[in-house]
Amino acid sequence: MNSLRLKYFLLIVISFCFSACDGSLNNPYKLSERGENIFYSSFGTPPPKHLDPAISYGADEYSYICKIYEPPLDYHYLKRPYQLVPLTAEKLPEPQYFDTFGKQLPQDVDPKEVVKAVYEINIKPGIMYQNHPCFAKYNSGDFRYHDLTAEDVSGIYEVRNFEEADTRELVAADYVYQIKRLAHPKLHCPILSTLNKYILGLEEYADALEKDLDLERSSRKSEQGVMYNQDVDERNNPIKLDLDKHPLAGVELVDRYTYRIVLKKKYPQILYWLAMPFFSPMPWEAIEFYAQGVLLDRNISIDRFPVGTGPYRMDVYDPNMKIVLSKNENYHPDFYPAEGEPDDAEAGLLDDAGQRLPFIDKVIYKLEKEGVSYWAKFLQGYYDTSGISSDDFDKSVSLSSRGDPSLTDYLTKLKIRLMTAVKTSTFYYGFNMKDDEVGGYSEEKCKLRQAINIAIDMEEYIQIFNAGRGKVAQSILPPGIFGYEKGKAGLNAYLFDWDEGMKKPKRKSIEYAKKLLAEAGYPDGRNADGEQLIIYFDNTWVGGGSTN
Repeated sequence: MNSLRLKYFLLIVISFCFSACDGSLNNPYKLSERGENIFYSSFGTPPPKHLDPAISYGADEYSYICKIYEPPLDYHYLKRPYQLVPLTAEKLPEPQYFDTFGKQLPQDVDPKEVVKAVYEINIKPGIMYQNHPCFAKYNSGDFRYHDLTAEDVSGIYEVRNFEEADTRELVAADYVYQIKRLAHPKLHCPILSTLNKYILGLEEYADALEKDLDLERSSRKSEQGVMYNQDVDERNNPIKLDLDKHPLAGVELVDRYTYRIVLKKKYPQILYWLAMPFFSPMPWEAIEFYAQGVLLDRNISIDRFPVGTGPYRMDVYDPNMKIVLSKNENYHPDFYPAEGEPDDAEAGLLDDAGQRLPFIDKVIYKLEKEGVSYWAKFLQGYYDTSGISSDDFDKSVSLSSRGDPSLTDYLTKLKIRLMTAVKTSTFYYGFNMKDDEVGGYSEEKCKLRQAINIAIDMEEYIQIFNAGRGKVAQSILPPGIFGYEKGKAGLNAYLFDWDEGMKKPKRKSIEYAKKLLAEAGYPDGRNADGEQLIIYFDNTWVGGGSTN
């Protein structure tokens, strides 16, 4: 459909550090922060709700935890379509398929023949967790902070308030532990119902944990009688389920650096799940540390103060003021990619090839409630990046005859750069296929819908209402997603012709649309009885409603 469209995500990047402007009377940075390698950004309200990777499933939350946690796989930073690459894993795991008799099957086997798919993941040795009090021990080997009293936490309001912290090596058991946590009945993992369909024994394992939880609650209720209050009881004395009590056939620990995931059927998409925070490692020490009532009373939990092996650690979490991520001093060797898309070198995106990551020492997110003030603060130097609101777009960006955006001279003189990218999102208008007028699959109905699509000029819509920020889609797949074809190969031939001279799609003429409309039984927009064709458009504005 020609009404499918893609929006450009416009991002302004400051190419110099305002904090280096010595002598400025209105420098927005603290004196103590001037000259430091800090990236300034913001967050809105409400703040991130969950930072526990077993629960988190929102883009706003992922912007933090993806900098802290490391699943075994990741996406190449520059290559498009998006390409999976190893992160903590030695290599991308290749599945082994088996039939009902245990016979190994070829990779291209019919999915119907597969009753077991085994993925073996090998973890790189030598990866260390961030320093954290959950790992701190006495000389005796006992954990220093795993049995805290109210007196012990006096003056403790954040993880960084603890005097001692330590680290340990990442091991395969941490990944196994996290997968088991996905089945924990108190966490309500949002993807558990999906994973139950594929990971061998996961549904039964989750049911067993549910029964353990119910049994423990029943026992406590019986002991406390009428004084029992579930919420208060579990706040003061959190229930600790033994995740190793029941077998989980679909997750096997092989050795210190190796574990297996066993599926009930052929499911190649599991690799993409392995690039999501849900499958990040979780040290049991962290869960044991946070499962203390005296810490929960102070809102100190894994949901606010993550523990990971990624490039950053949570330093400050104050949802009423700011969130600060600081560089993980123990971060393993990681380097900026040396290859990408054909135009990346010319755009300067490979200038840092081979340099060790991360480049930024600290990221400070400040609470910002109003978008208008954000743009003004960006221009004053409070923030290092900003999108462009519709109100400021015309004053900030000019479009060439081909629709290519560039910054105005004023912003260019401020050494501000404009970076554009196509978001991996597709926006569209759809037809109700059950509607008597436009629905159905007959040749006439297909021509009617094609005529309507040709008549809706999305190019003009994007220019007027989106200030040129968008591309007319040729399919449901946006650029960057596997399967997308650009140029003539990806042309939607129902609505467009290929302009060889301009090397771009050209919308079919309105005359051709009228011809299709007539062939659909509506010459000049009227049916055989002379009645005018009426189309009802349901929109998503506040209050809903229809427009014809």
